Amino acid sequence: MPEPLVTYDEPLESGTFRERRNRFSLAASVDGENRPVYLRNSGGLETVLRPGREMLLRRVDDADRKTDFDAIAVDVDGTWVTLDSTLPNAVFEACVAGGRLPQFDGYDVVRAEPALPDAGRSDFLLDGPDGDAYVEVKSNTYVVDGVSKFPDRPTERGRRHLRSLTDLARDVTECHVVFVIQRPDADRLHPFREVDPEFADLLGTAAEAGVEVGAVSTRFDPPAVNLHDPDVPVEFV
Repeated sequence: MPEPLVTYDEPLESGTFRERRNRFSLAASVDGENRPVYLRNSGGLETVLRPGREMLLRRVDDADRKTDFDAIAVDVDGTWVTLDSTLPNAVFEACVAGGRLPQFDGYDVVRAEPALPDAGRSDFLLDGPDGDAYVEVKSNTYVVDGVSKFPDRPTERGRRHLRSLTDLARDVTECHVVFVIQRPDADRLHPFREVDPEFADLLGTAAEAGVEVGAVSTRFDPPAVNLHDPDVPVEFV
């Protein structure tokens, strides 16, 4: 059996989601008491975070923090959905290092957060068979009826990244966008045109310019995050 991509070494505690207090915090019931929880995800998450759903939390003992736990995952109709939007970067890096993605065979990670020529940063710079390759990794938790969609709220940052990668691709620099779906129940991915039509248009333009657009899905078997599907089809609609 393949090695997990990421494993949580600390014990995870069970809680029940109560409410989202703001973009980065929520309340969960733990042992019958409402506790503040840090949510490392600025997405909308409306279809994911619903009162009464079971959560897995990581306790953090830090006197300087206002929250007692980190939100790790939520049970959506029997499927664990991981919530940390930084997790996909670790997933992608582990996949490349372990040769888990055929489309990145022969590639090595040079560094994280490389500067882009026109300002801003991408997620990774790879050394590939043809030289430098820039990669932007997108965290995604939205799935309805097998269709994953991104973004679940308008994203100016995402649009800016697409414009930068499109310009690079037109200058014959290899570029990739990789959507990491943080759950296993997606059989395809669409841009979420109803939420951010400009992002949807820019994604299609990027692909036409030569940016490689792909998606993978993960499966959370607590405490391990595993690769589920290394090549989820992306449909431009």
